[in-house]
Amino acid sequence: MHTETELKLFVALQDFDSLVKTLHNLPNSTYCKSDFLFNHYFDTCTLQLARWDMGLRVRGSKNHQEQTIKTTGSVSSGLHSRPEFNVTTAEKTPNLFLFPQHIWPLNTDLQCLNNNLNIIFETNFTRQTWLININHSTIEVALDKGEVIAGHKTRLIHELELELIKGQNEDLILLAQLIANDIPIRLAEESKAVTGYLLSGKMPYQFKTAWPNLLDATTVSANTSLQSRLKTGLNHWLELERYLEHVNNSVNTKDNEPSIQKDKQAEYVRFFNQLIHCIDRLQDLALTDKKLESQLTDDEQITAFIKALLDNPMRIESLWRYTGYGKFQLALLAYLTC
Repeated sequence: MHTETELKLFVALQDFDSLVKTLHNLPNSTYCKSDFLFNHYFDTCTLQLARWDMGLRVRGSKNHQEQTIKTTGSVSSGLHSRPEFNVTTAEKTPNLFLFPQHIWPLNTDLQCLNNNLNIIFETNFTRQTWLININHSTIEVALDKGEVIAGHKTRLIHELELELIKGQNEDLILLAQLIANDIPIRLAEESKAVTGYLLSGKMPYQFKTAWPNLLDATTVSANTSLQSRLKTGLNHWLELERYLEHVNNSVNTKDNEPSIQKDKQAEYVRFFNQLIHCIDRLQDLALTDKKLESQLTDDEQITAFIKALLDNPMRIESLWRYTGYGKFQLALLAYLTC
C-alpha cells in the first residue's frame, strides 16, 4: 500500500509552455520524462465502488500497465491524501482478487463485484514529470494535458499535480507558491475521477447553496477561531468555482433551449457575485492576522480586478488567469496547513 499525498492545481492551456520553462528552471529540478497514459475507470452499474469511496482504474503506457484501487482518503482545499494499491497486469480489465482482501467491506461478494465491472469513463493524457528537491522534501511534479471521455462527452484536462515522495506537506504548498510567482495557477479540489463520474451522468452534481454562517461577522461566535472561518471560506470558494464551471458547461450546451440558456446565465451571474463576495470576505478576515497580512501584497490589486469583472461575469477565466487569485488561495492553504 502507498498513501498518496498530492496538491492538485489547475493551469490554463495557454500557460503550459511557460510553465514547462518555469519547472525546468527551478532550483534542484530534474526533468524525468514525457509519457502518454490511457486510463479506464471501472465500477458497477450501481456505482458500488463510488459509494464505498473507492476508485478503480487500469492505467497503461508504452512500457507498463497496472491496475490501481484508491480507498477512502481525504481532500482538504486541494490537498489530496488517499491510500492506493497498485498491481502490474497485462489484462485490459481489472481482477479484484489481486488486491489485498482486507480493503473490502465485510461480507463483500468479490466474485459478484468482479463480474459486474464496466468501464464508466476514461482519461487519456500526456504527462510530463519532474523531480524537485525543496528544503528536505522530494516532490514529483506531473503536468497533464488531455481529456476525460464519457460516452460522447469530453472535458479537457489541464492540471499540475505535486506529489510528496518524502518530506513535509508544507513543502508542497511552498513549491506551488514558487510556481505561482510566474504562472497563474489555482487549487483543484475535484479529481479526474470525480470529473469522469459527473461527466458520465451516473453521479448527480451536488452543491450546497447555503452561505456559510462562519463568514458572517454578525452571526459568528466570538469563540470561533480565525482558522475555522478561513477553512470554511476557502472550501466554499472552491465549491463555488466547481459550480460555476458546471453551470458554464451547461450554458454552452448546444441542445439547450433559449429559455434554459437564459436561466442558466442568470444563475451563473448570481453565483459569480457570490464568489466575489466570498473572496472579499476572506480578504477582510485574512487582514486581521499579521502573518497572513504580510503575504497579501496583491490585496488591493485583487479587489480592483475582481470588481471590474462584475460587469462581465462570463469572463471568469480571466479572473482565474490573474496570478494574485491563485496566490491568495495558496496563502490561505499554507496558513491552514502550518
